[in-house]
Amino acid sequence: METSRLASLQLEVPRLADAADRVLDQLSAAVYTTDSAGVITYYNRAAAELWGDKPVIGSAHWCGSFRIYEQDGRVLPHDACPMAICLKSGKGIASAEIVVERPNGEMRNVMVSPQPIFNEAGTLIGAVNTLTDVTALRTTQEQQHSSASLVGSILDFSNDCIKILALDGSLKSINPCGCRSLEVDDPGQALGLSYFDFWQREDGKLARKAAAEALKSGESAFVGTYTSSSGKITIWDERISVINDAAGVPKGFVVISRDVTGELREAERKSKQLKQQKSLTEIGALALRNDPFEDFMAATVALMADALAVPMVKILGFSDQAEHLTLLAGVGWHDGLVGAAQVGIDQESQAGYTLLADAPVVVTDLSTETRFSGPPLLFEHGVVSGLSVIIPGIKSRAFGVLGVHDAVAHEFTESDVDYVVSVANLIASCHRLQDATQNQFLLTREIAHRAGNLLQMVNSIFNHTVRASADLGEAKSKFEKRLAHMSRSNMLVSGDGWTKTQVRALVETTLEPFLAILDMAGRDVLLSADLSFDLGLVLHELATNSAKYGAFTGDGGRVAVSWTVTKGSNGDREFCLVWCDHKQVEATKCAGTGFGTKLIHQLIERKWSGHIETVLEPNFTCTIRLPLQDG
Repeated sequence: METSRLASLQLEVPRLADAADRVLDQLSAAVYTTDSAGVITYYNRAAAELWGDKPVIGSAHWCGSFRIYEQDGRVLPHDACPMAICLKSGKGIASAEIVVERPNGEMRNVMVSPQPIFNEAGTLIGAVNTLTDVTALRTTQEQQHSSASLVGSILDFSNDCIKILALDGSLKSINPCGCRSLEVDDPGQALGLSYFDFWQREDGKLARKAAAEALKSGESAFVGTYTSSSGKITIWDERISVINDAAGVPKGFVVISRDVTGELREAERKSKQLKQQKSLTEIGALALRNDPFEDFMAATVALMADALAVPMVKILGFSDQAEHLTLLAGVGWHDGLVGAAQVGIDQESQAGYTLLADAPVVVTDLSTETRFSGPPLLFEHGVVSGLSVIIPGIKSRAFGVLGVHDAVAHEFTESDVDYVVSVANLIASCHRLQDATQNQFLLTREIAHRAGNLLQMVNSIFNHTVRASADLGEAKSKFEKRLAHMSRSNMLVSGDGWTKTQVRALVETTLEPFLAILDMAGRDVLLSADLSFDLGLVLHELATNSAKYGAFTGDGGRVAVSWTVTKGSNGDREFCLVWCDHKQVEATKCAGTGFGTKLIHQLIERKWSGHIETVLEPNFTCTIRLPLQDG
């Protein structure tokens, strides 16, 4: 009976082993076994697929893979693989990751868990190993890591400020660009701060409104101005998106901020340039019209105020006596000042300093200005910043100064300077054009009026010259010189029309042969055409006297001619010219009773109601005073 049962059991064991093999072959997990020496005794279909090969059972050792590697890429010998270690130590390995290479060269990441098998007596008889292909998992993880690294790099090197906010607006994360914009070195210094508190006044309300809109629609945007702790002002385009959890419940915001300061300023600059170019076109068209010059100036300052976005613009004209500048046209000034207000010259005002500098002058803060003393006109209007340029005039004398001003800090650019200079040139061109037209009319009328007077004067000069000369040759020489000088004086005052003439130009023209030994000093004073013509004759007679007896003889010495505009004894303004011959001469020769002396007295005292004072010692000095009208 016992023998029969044992035989039955012996027949049953192979059948049970075959059944187990069939079950293991159906598993998706790869499984194989070895004996205590590491010889493979079994492997299922999944193991063969993982290895890419079918090793010979009873011959192959340790593992059925073609080649094994550590995770760092080092080759791992079969007799040192996890299964070998398990068999040699008799201890199981819960989990170990290796890389196996298939015969075709394909690599697979495999997680192995070899466990020893003992019999009832505790003797090691083999081991079983479960293999799990984790290649797809590792690939996903690598992709995720690569993606995370990419995202990290993007965040680190992005020129956008990227922030993660809690629903209450508190800062939970910020990238390096954000730290730079907040002027902090460590993101930890910014965490916990309220995003809504970054903004001031109305921009803070815009930020909260945008967050509320994002909660409704998923995203929103606004543009805000941010002032850093150091006072730097930047403009940001803010994009706010909601972050939802897996259930779709909002849990915070992601904010991407882009600094658009440069873009907006560039757009603003181009828009401003277009506006200024349009303004120049309109002013140029006005300059070509035949409207009164006062109307042209009034229209010009209005166009400039709009093009430069400044509240105050002014055109200052140089007085004839070069003592002050008058407000000829302007916008933004108190009533009654245009046409009446005056500002000082030289360093008494910004305009005066502009004339001295002979270049555009930009003032950033009038209260701290040291180059000149700010005139009351600017302080009374609360001026802070300004720009002024010279308006060219006729020949070397400036017409005046063109100025633009603001009651707040205003940064005037090179483009602004170019624009104002261009307008100043248009003003000068318009003035020259209208002045030339007017002077042509005056000259035509003056020719008719003066033709008879000049002939009478020529006749008088001829008669007196002949009577005062010893012979005809001397008379001819004197007359030709006086007539030539009359011609030069006439050309000087009529060159631009019978108009006002600069005193310096008059002196230089009259005394041209003696400029090397002549000293001149005086303001850039303008005199009427008639007075300039007659004063030229007076200078000629004084030069003739010095050529006979004084410095102009060429025997040493110099002549000094100076002029000023002062108040006379009666309080009226007068022009004063002083001729000083610095060569010792005999008094009898300088007193003079000839025609030249009579001509000087006749012109100065009788015609122009002036006064002459002559001093003979120690040097010959002639002082001429002439009354002036205000101008």
